[in-house]
Amino acid sequence: MGPLTQNPLCRAFTLEGSREDGILLLHGFTATPGTMRPLGESLHRDTGFTVYAPLLPGHGLTPEEMAKTRWFDWFRASQQAFDKLSRRCRRVSVAGLSMGGALALLLAETRPVRRVAAIAAALSVYNEKLPLSHALWPVIRFFTDREGKEVFPDFLAEYNDTYSKTPVRCLSDLDWLMRLARKGLPRIHCPILNVRAGKDSTVHPRSTEWIMMETSSRKKILLELPNSPHVCTLGPERGILFRECARFFTE
Repeated sequence: MGPLTQNPLCRAFTLEGSREDGILLLHGFTATPGTMRPLGESLHRDTGFTVYAPLLPGHGLTPEEMAKTRWFDWFRASQQAFDKLSRRCRRVSVAGLSMGGALALLLAETRPVRRVAAIAAALSVYNEKLPLSHALWPVIRFFTDREGKEVFPDFLAEYNDTYSKTPVRCLSDLDWLMRLARKGLPRIHCPILNVRAGKDSTVHPRSTEWIMMETSSRKKILLELPNSPHVCTLGPERGILFRECARFFTE
């Protein structure tokens, strides 16, 4: 299997627009910017903002390459991407999916984020292998995904290339990243759009509950997508998500 970025839909992208406002889009664990591309194109069209979606270290290549990276590499890359967009735009908001949602929340704790959309943000997950990963990564390099991808109607699967196996050490690092993001929730004061996917079999609902309860933001919006899978940016209710994100970022 070659690099995922052989699929042009999975590469980093920039959509030039306003120099006043920019939106940084952050993808999830083992995924690519492809999961954010339809959202980015919709936001660019509806708001006129500049949109930037980087490819996080170790992603879009191979599981072996990802195994060389750590949680702080992903976080540092998200900070650098925010700083890059901040040099282009006066105000920058962030939207992140899954692990990208956790990174978006961490950015809101450490950078002057105007608004943050936490889309199925991963602060707690169902993955039964996660607790084992801390002890197993020194002796087992990869967990193989034997379950395959979930199938949903009207799902844009061509944007959803992911690895077929997961580096165990990276899974352990994902746990540390989620813990760090939750610990810092009280330091978030900017407006939050908190998105929960009703058919999410990856992220536990307590993630959205923690965001609503523990952040210090005065404006918090909970958007429920009852018929959406975890990757709701590509799911059947994506039109609702895109519309509400555009409304939130232009307020």
